[in-house]
Amino acid sequence: MAEGIDRAAPFTTAAPLDCLRSNGITFIGRYYSNSDWKNLTRSEAQLISSRGLWIVTVYQDAANTPGYFTYERGVSDCSRAIQRATDVGQPTGTPIYFAVDFEVRAQDSRLANVERYFEGVQQRMRQYAQDNGGASWPLGIYGTYDAVTYIRDRVDDVTYIGLTYAWSRGRTLDEANLYQYSNDLTLDACRNAGTVDRVRSNGSGGGFKVNA
Repeated sequence: MAEGIDRAAPFTTAAPLDCLRSNGITFIGRYYSNSDWKNLTRSEAQLISSRGLWIVTVYQDAANTPGYFTYERGVSDCSRAIQRATDVGQPTGTPIYFAVDFEVRAQDSRLANVERYFEGVQQRMRQYAQDNGGASWPLGIYGTYDAVTYIRDRVDDVTYIGLTYAWSRGRTLDEANLYQYSNDLTLDACRNAGTVDRVRSNGSGGGFKVNA
């Protein structure tokens, strides 16, 4: 198991990263988005990598209402994620997780919206692979127990699971690559890292580094 954090805000200096690494953190979760303030950039990825930390990426704009999730939105979000990953230098073969950030339960009809969204994500990434000699970024889902298990069983190319404890009602998955087990906290040892979520990896979360 490996310990990490994720946060929406970018890192701009080495000090909080050095503190996190000194206190057992091995990877940083950061975001691709349509909002520039939230986006991981190449310079930030280089900074994180230079401090000996791995990076895991999640695509999320809002993603917190059922109406957000449509096939067309999945296609456009995946297109944007591809562009962001290319700009950052994220290696193909390392996953991009797509967030589902609202409460949904098994047998909830709204899960069909989420399925259509991931079908759009899948189709766009398949097209990218077809156009680029098979190279692509594997797909992951980052969300609640009911959301991730539903999509895992229905969308073939979603092969990475990031499980969040919120709205999962105590259920966990041994197969989860990432498990977010606490959120919106400040670490006493690294207050300069700001507000973060705590995340644990099974060792196959899909981290990468970017050379300077």
